[in-house]
Amino acid sequence: MQNFTHFEFQEQTKNEKKINKLQNPAEETSKSISPSKRSIDLILNYSKALSIKKSKYVQHIEIINN
Repeated sequence: MQNFTHFEFQEQTKNEKKINKLQNPAEETSKSISPSKRSIDLILNYSKALSIKKSKYVQHIEIINN
């Protein structure tokens, strides 16, 4: 069984990324990762419904107002 150092693994990963870029140059630039509109709407709606209050007995109380 062959052992690799962390640096050798990093170098191998770097080389693989270079090869992938050479094989698919247009694919690399055309891919843009972003959340869907539905995901953004769900997060915004959750943040609007969330209420956090300070408490005398515990630090904070989180309440979902629906």
